[in-house]
Parts: sequence; structure tokens; C-alpha cells
Amino acid sequence: MDKINRELSLIAYYLSEYNESAISALGYRTCSEAMRGISVRLGKPNNYLKLRRDEFDVLTNSSRRGWANRPPTKEVVVLFDEFSLKSFEELTAHIRSILQNADEAYKNKVADAVEDKEYIEAVNKVTESDSGTKVLRDKPVAAKKVQSRTAHVYARDPVVAANALCNADYKCEVCAEHETFIRKSNGKPYTEPHHLVPVRYQSLFDVSLDVENNIVSLCSNCHNRIHYGADVSELLHKLYDNRKDVLKKAGIEISFSELEQLYK
Repeated sequence: MDKINRELSLIAYYLSEYNESAISALGYRTCSEAMRGISVRLGKPNNYLKLRRDEFDVLTNSSRRGWANRPPTKEVVVLFDEFSLKSFEELTAHIRSILQNADEAYKNKVADAVEDKEYIEAVNKVTESDSGTKVLRDKPVAAKKVQSRTAHVYARDPVVAANALCNADYKCEVCAEHETFIRKSNGKPYTEPHHLVPVRYQSLFDVSLDVENNIVSLCSNCHNRIHYGADVSELLHKLYDNRKDVLKKAGIEISFSELEQLYK
């Protein structure tokens, strides 16, 4: 069970066991409002939380029948045995923390999206002057933190990104044949820079992630896919295999499985 589903299961148990008291403690007025609001905050369909609560109803003190026509699954029984050991106060504090973290993650995601757009625009401006040069680092570079909307953002130099696009001859590194368009400013194919090891994880590394070795050139479709696609493992694997040696030269030590986890 992944982290989000486990958190939703805990909340489902809480709502089943304590019903109106739980709804009120979490700041909601009605059950439907709580179901909808919590599901949105955790990024899951509304029916997942409701169905999970119905499963717990047959084990808790709930007045609802829930799924009384069938025995609870082994997974639900195990979760019930674990969660029922906690007091109402303990569960309330824990669930409030889960929801606060979810809200903070959403705010950071929105802020990151704005900064990503501004970053791409800055790279485009640099690229207009055709100032990119082919550069790869043969030793680590120190990370540099900057002021930003979010505390976890580090410096991203658009000139470094322009160099990375130049390294790739302005082609998509997933497939050089991917269709793109020509920039009207300088006649170069349009691609976008993407940090293979995301800069938001800079705090996990002692060296800078904002180096040409870690920046791949992607067509717009692949760039959106790597951010928003349902399954990007194959794409990531190809990029990683092509980059792992130059990543090491820049002091960026990471296995594919570790990289893949950063995109979960």
C-alpha cells in the first residue's frame, strides 16, 4: 500500500469510528463536505475514501451497516487492529498533520509551476542571442541557494540550460526525430531544458544539480510527459542510461531506482 492510500485508510477509519466528532474536528460541516474536501486535498477520487470508510464500518462502532453483507478483507482487519490502538486525540493530531502537509505540498507545486514557467522564459531569452556553448563539467560544482517563493528552491542558471540545449544540438534526447518547431529568434529547433535529477531535491546532494551534465533537452511533449505522465519509467530509463556517466563526472551519484523514486 502506498503512502497516500495508507493515509486515506487511516482517515477512513477515523471517520467511521468517530463520525460527526471526526468531521467537526477536521473543520468540516457535513460528511459529504469532508469526503469531497479530504479527497481533493490528497489528490484521490472521492469514492476511494467513502468505500474505505464503508469497509471499516463493519468493525467500528459506526451506526452505518457499511459492507455488512461481506466479511472485511484481511488488509482492513490489519489496519483496524493498528489504528484502533490510538486515541481520538492522537488520530486527530495525526490526520490534521497529514492534511496540512498535503496543503503545503500543493502550494509548493503551484509555486514550482510558476517558477518553472519563468525559468523556461529566461532560458528562451538567453537562447535568442544564440549564446549557448557546448559544455560538460568534469568535476563537481558547489550548490548555490537563492531567495525564492519556496524555501527549497536553489539557483537555476538559464545560461547553463542554454549550454545543455546546445550540447544536444537542440534536439529531443528521448528521440532526435521527435517533431518540434523552429524558433523565430535564431532558427534553432525549439526544445526545453529539464533537470534529470530534479533541483527540488538539491538538499539531498552535496554538489550542484544545476549543471549541464544533469540537464537534458526535451521536446515540449516529452517535457510535459516527464512531469505529468502516468508512467515515465521507460523514458527516464533511457535518459538515465545516456547520462549516468556524465552525472558521475559532476559528482551526482544516483542509481536508476533512486532516480525513479524521485518522480513518484
